[in-house]
Amino acid sequence: MSPSTRLLLTLLTSATLLLGLGEAGATQLAAAWTDNSNGGATTRIERRLGTDTVFGAIADVPPGVTAYVDASVSQGTAYCYRAFAYDADGVSPYTDEVCATSAADGPTVTVGKTGTGTGTVASSPAGINCGTACSASYPGGTLVTLAATPDPGTMFNGWSSGCAGTAPCTLAGNAPVTVTASFSRVSLSYTLTVAESGPGTVASTPSGIDCGSDCSEPYASGTVVTLTATPKNGSTFTGWSGGGCSGFARTCVVSMTAATLVSGTFKNGKGK
Repeated sequence: MSPSTRLLLTLLTSATLLLGLGEAGATQLAAAWTDNSNGGATTRIERRLGTDTVFGAIADVPPGVTAYVDASVSQGTAYCYRAFAYDADGVSPYTDEVCATSAADGPTVTVGKTGTGTGTVASSPAGINCGTACSASYPGGTLVTLAATPDPGTMFNGWSSGCAGTAPCTLAGNAPVTVTASFSRVSLSYTLTVAESGPGTVASTPSGIDCGSDCSEPYASGTVVTLTATPKNGSTFTGWSGGGCSGFARTCVVSMTAATLVSGTFKNGKGK
């Protein structure tokens, strides 16, 4: 081979994802070159990972062929290629090194959320955390499991469009799919109880407690309840305790974030 013989190698940086029904995806990188040996030389293709420094031979391409498709690459991975030609008369210099990253495309799983509640959906393998990342692509045939976690005050009602029920949902296939998770808000309530002693009554605003007779009432979470103490028959109100209430003022304000017990004490004119 003449010392001036040289291959011109061009890597086609586009990568094609091939998906067939029931088959895993295959990412490919294609190389093409100009053969200045007039079809008389064999071309050796060498490859390295973008993170490596050492090349390894992957193919000897027969004389007259000026393209090679590398189907043994991994998705979303950088590779570098070089080549040289050889025949009975000698070996050409290496081509320039050319690098490209294979496609990371694959079937896309997308999560949608509906309902009055809030929550997150996360995937295994990682990729979806919805929340923030509600779509991800995976190699064909990958088993993707989605799990829903409702926020406090919310319940998970179940899946639709690809899954059903409330258990974690597992998907497998080679076609894009959208799954919807439904969350609804749960109406939480907490009970306010008044312990009243002595000659007097305690009433609430909003209504519900009138203690003497009705000393316990459920209120929706976050409700602000004002309790008012009213002495009877010349008695005096001598103070609150519990539930964040204290002191001798006749009113006490309670914010309902948990079940709460408040005590109010009265004494008659004789100090009893």
